[in-house]
Amino acid sequence: MIRTICNLLFLLLILLSITPAFAISHNQQADAKLKPTMLIASGTEQGNNYAIVVEKNTQSLFLYEYDGKMFKEIDKFKCSTGEVPGAKLVSGDKKTPEGVYFFTKKYQKQDLASIYGTRAFPTDYPNLLDQIVGKNGHSIWMHGTNKPLKARDSNGCVALVNSDIEKLSNYITLNRTPIILVDKISYVAGDSDKKIAESILKFILNWNNSLQKGTYHEYLNFYDHEYLPDVSWWPEWEKLRKKNQASDNAFSIELKMPVVSMHKEIYVVLTDQIVRTAELDLPVGTKKFFIVQRGNELKIIGEEYQILSNMQKPNSKNQNNILVATCRKLKTTVGDKQDIKNLINTWVKAWSAKDIEQYSKCYAKNFISQGGATLQNWIKYKNRLNKKYDFIRVSIDSPVIKKNRNKSTVSFIQTYVSSGYRSVSLKRLELLCERGLWKIYREISENL
Repeated sequence: MIRTICNLLFLLLILLSITPAFAISHNQQADAKLKPTMLIASGTEQGNNYAIVVEKNTQSLFLYEYDGKMFKEIDKFKCSTGEVPGAKLVSGDKKTPEGVYFFTKKYQKQDLASIYGTRAFPTDYPNLLDQIVGKNGHSIWMHGTNKPLKARDSNGCVALVNSDIEKLSNYITLNRTPIILVDKISYVAGDSDKKIAESILKFILNWNNSLQKGTYHEYLNFYDHEYLPDVSWWPEWEKLRKKNQASDNAFSIELKMPVVSMHKEIYVVLTDQIVRTAELDLPVGTKKFFIVQRGNELKIIGEEYQILSNMQKPNSKNQNNILVATCRKLKTTVGDKQDIKNLINTWVKAWSAKDIEQYSKCYAKNFISQGGATLQNWIKYKNRLNKKYDFIRVSIDSPVIKKNRNKSTVSFIQTYVSSGYRSVSLKRLELLCERGLWKIYREISENL
């Protein structure tokens, strides 16, 4: 309770004491190289390099693309925000929030009431900072509309005409594309944030390094002295990392290129977190940091997982233990070559027993046969053979396993005997690790 009150007072002081940056209106832009101050950096992967900025003052929505160096405006749309001006504070105030948010879901026409038009994207309002300072409410969406678009005509959502949201939907990646809501956009030179982007990247990499190799106190030094992160998991974490670092698994934690946005001097950083060993990659989730500048130093004032990997339970409450939970899985997912041997034995037995259900479980979802058949068609073909032949017997000799991080190969001599066909072939199976389990995703066979 005391910690919650401290965090609440701390963030209220931040939000109330900030002076807005000097603003240049969009109509006053004389140089095409200017960009909104809120856009700092982004990944450059196709589909993940876009950002949306909503200016409530002019009821305008701008689409930006990041080319690896700067953001460039590529489109503009008219929009409608909450009918009451100001930043959203409580449920039912008919105000549109202000801050950095991300889209969490998408709905199409068949899923929606007519008021939402042909498409809708819910956002993650209220985020962690909103909740700490007592803001509430829900269902802040960006959506279409089946009625004429009027300025300031929503209950807090961002509405567009249907044709515009359909066009905009092509640039949205869930839990990756930011939507930044402000009253009025301020602009700076397009390359002016290069140093802060580099500083933030260095900061989170150093944070990550302290997580992997640092002491408890070195890790805590990255957090603002008035923010109290939960570190009850650290003793177990220290045991896990020492155990994995002492093994031959080349254990490490990696962060992918972050998305960096800003609102009222608070940087919002989104990055994918991955546990990597010599044998496979285990995604932890997408980590979100809230960071401020304290003198010459950056400090974390809040953190949460935007999304968790499929290996985690969606309703997990203690998110601070997600990394620990993922690393616990290493002892069951990494293993040794016995995991692969077990897969091959299961595959051979299921094939010989004409157990099509167990047989199909041995294959990766993206399996493509040597002849180009998808997994679905491959299983149908095998099922037809099961019905055609009275018996099937498969055996293998001299298997050779070559194991890599998340892809491995098994080569062997295969003898196939059925009531209507017999063959001996040299076979190579290419394996892929899916959620910690080895699966067959390619088969290459050559008759002997």
